[in-house]
Amino acid sequence: MAEEPLPPHLGLFSEPPPLYTNYNEKINNATTLEKVFTYGPDVVLEYPETSTTGRVGHLFFMKNARSWYNPMGNFAYSLGPPKGQKKNGVTCFLLKDGSGFVVPCKSSHATCQGVKLCFYADPALLQPHTKASRADVARTLAGQQAERDEHASARATLQQKTLAYFVVLQREGCGAPLYEPTIYVGAELDERERQLEVRERIRRGHASKATCEGRLLFMCEHYNRRGNIDHFFDYSPSRGLYDCAYLEALFAEDEDIVAEIEEDALYYSGTGPLAKCKSVANNSSIKVNCTVEHRDEQGRLIVAEMQKSSCTCRFVMYEPLEAYRDACPWILVVCGGAHAHPAPLPTKTPPSLRADIFQLLYSLQYDLPDLTPRRLLRHPSALAFLHKRLPHLENPTFVDLHSSLANRDHIRAYILQVQREVFPEGTGWAGLAHLKQQAELNRVVEDAYIRYMMELPPDSVASRGENDEDDDPAVPFRIIVCQHREASEHLLRAKFVQSDISFRRVAGFLELEVGGMNADSRTMLGYSRILLNRQTAAAHTFAFKLIDFFVQQDTGQALQWRHIHGNTLRDEVGILQFAMDQHGGQALGLGEYLQSLVQSPEFTEKRDLHEPHRLLRHLDPYEHLRRIGRLCTAHVFRNIQKVKLKPEAEHVRVLMKSLVCLTHKDWDGTIARIQSEGGKAGADWINDKIRSKFALPAICWAKSFIPEAIWKIGDNTTNNIEALHADVNREGVSCTLVGGVKKSEHLDMLKLKTLTNWSSTGIRSSYMRGHVSESIETSVKRRANQRHRILGKADAKITTHNERLQKASAAKHKADLRVRELSYLQNPNAQQLGRAVAAAQRADSAYTKAVEASAEMVGSGSGKVPLLLPSSHTSVQ
Repeated sequence: MAEEPLPPHLGLFSEPPPLYTNYNEKINNATTLEKVFTYGPDVVLEYPETSTTGRVGHLFFMKNARSWYNPMGNFAYSLGPPKGQKKNGVTCFLLKDGSGFVVPCKSSHATCQGVKLCFYADPALLQPHTKASRADVARTLAGQQAERDEHASARATLQQKTLAYFVVLQREGCGAPLYEPTIYVGAELDERERQLEVRERIRRGHASKATCEGRLLFMCEHYNRRGNIDHFFDYSPSRGLYDCAYLEALFAEDEDIVAEIEEDALYYSGTGPLAKCKSVANNSSIKVNCTVEHRDEQGRLIVAEMQKSSCTCRFVMYEPLEAYRDACPWILVVCGGAHAHPAPLPTKTPPSLRADIFQLLYSLQYDLPDLTPRRLLRHPSALAFLHKRLPHLENPTFVDLHSSLANRDHIRAYILQVQREVFPEGTGWAGLAHLKQQAELNRVVEDAYIRYMMELPPDSVASRGENDEDDDPAVPFRIIVCQHREASEHLLRAKFVQSDISFRRVAGFLELEVGGMNADSRTMLGYSRILLNRQTAAAHTFAFKLIDFFVQQDTGQALQWRHIHGNTLRDEVGILQFAMDQHGGQALGLGEYLQSLVQSPEFTEKRDLHEPHRLLRHLDPYEHLRRIGRLCTAHVFRNIQKVKLKPEAEHVRVLMKSLVCLTHKDWDGTIARIQSEGGKAGADWINDKIRSKFALPAICWAKSFIPEAIWKIGDNTTNNIEALHADVNREGVSCTLVGGVKKSEHLDMLKLKTLTNWSSTGIRSSYMRGHVSESIETSVKRRANQRHRILGKADAKITTHNERLQKASAAKHKADLRVRELSYLQNPNAQQLGRAVAAAQRADSAYTKAVEASAEMVGSGSGKVPLLLPSSHTSVQ
């Protein structure tokens, strides 16, 4: 018969039945055991039975010497002093080899440490026990829950909430920065010191920041709405969230009213600070104070400290010396004495399972730096681990492995322990510096990914004013360059390059990514990633210089640019075009980098290809951009749609879009029309483009110096780099610095290896052929589908407006007819006629609004759905 699967709530480590039980077993000349339970291999026993009259033995079978483990590590009881061990000269009659001879042993002993109980705990909780199980724990918890349910009431819950609010205010205080002095004297000072002592105990040694010490009564005494509003102020009591009578009595220290309310709570629901406490926690718990408020002998409201109960139950473990473990694969644990406390909760994860979880965490590699309990629970590796351990469950979770793993903080502690071991310097700036140092020691130079990491003074990349904003001028400049050697080789051969900044992948850093389309394979590739915390022009200039430096270091050649390194207008040398958005710092930084290149001696007398009367070294940064830069039209069109034009100026959007062109018939006239007919919004849009100093030449070929053929085949959007951003963001966003770098390293190497594999085997990353016709076809279909969706929505909107107009017209006609009918009567009822006239006026107003709404739809839609309008308006068919 097949073994019955374990109930999910019990987990993999449920109470194991012994193989058999013996009685009155002698283990040495002085000790005889009342019982000996014998267990099979890999058994996890959490609640070993003991005895008040003698001792009970638990004999565990070990598979072999290599799979040896300490069964006491699985006990739910916390073990500690008095404890000790004896390493030789120990004899145990139950530990024999295959020939029946007793083997030499060693022994160790420890004592149960009890549990933690509230100082005001109900004495009934201290019932001794010699046997326990998870079922007993479940019954105890169910009984306590039933008792709470029996006395539960909205009134009791409100009073508990009110008391908790008062206690928190008293303990935590105002919370504002310490500024104004507050004087306490006498009994008030004593009470203040007592509260500070409780607060310090709750922090368990963690440093506290100095905060306002003002007295609270719904607001801090130092609060002033005219000039001191950063102090505590809370409207929630006035919004009916608490029992105001109870709260007022607590603040006023009205002992009579407080006593009456709390005695009623004790009598009717068994709750409140006068009730007996049932708070129990395991000895290993970090809990310092009881979660329930109590009143001490003087009637003061206190947060009682949890106290450890005493227990004399003793555990002794006998095991063979290492040389005899193969001959005698058994361990005996002897328990004696009753536990004078409640059975502890099964919060201890068995060591064998804990070791497996740690092994799982180590295997997560680049996901480990940013790992949280929630991410672990849904991680594919964790799910595979669970399915392998629990194949009989359809949707296994960590709770199915062991009940202790239901505690997310428990799992977080494991994650933090592994993170501290793998990343001893953390996952921030110091952690990445350590990672870079280890990589330099253990990797060959060719495999380097983190190429540069530096912190510079704030003024080293200071803003230069217009088009160069700086959000954090006082922050030291930090920059990290991540660039594979193979990526440098691809960048050196690239003709069309794009760059963009991502704001959300790495917490506290911006990510400047430079990438493009590999012309041969038609696949997108990131060449370099720059993580930085400032985006001024100087920061971008420094970043572009570093990229060029590492390209030269990796390939032996510096980056080349068409307008700088070419000798004629027909030469297509190096990078032909650089696409970007309108970020002022990025554009100016690229221009300054290009300007710095031509200051070298080799370009001293070289003339510009497009303006031969000028020397290259005399070009300013924006003049360099005019020869190489292209503005992303997707960004331009998107921003045009965001311009807040008046309804009568909607045609100006078409004028704005017309500036994105090869040539324009009336460039200056169109700019003037946008400024005059577009109102302030139109003028601001033009001024923004003029102020950037590069945007207008970057959207119209006739205004730039990029050759026509290059303009036509070059990237008119930054979609490629946006797609690369989206690709790496799928690995995770808001990452730590170490996590973000490790994830991008994995992805970048994957792309490079895929590209290398294609070049050597012809196998692509997808079934697409990689021909330019495929991308054109996709683009055409996408635009057509997008247009059809827009027109379809407009047609649906026209249909809705037609229906509303027809209903409004019918209602108006009906109302007018009613007025005429009443008017034709010889003696019309004045009251009825007045109501009819008012209804006709309302119907006429609704009809007018419906006509106006329909009129706004003129010119929209596909033309297949006619727009209904009265003859006085333009009809649309």
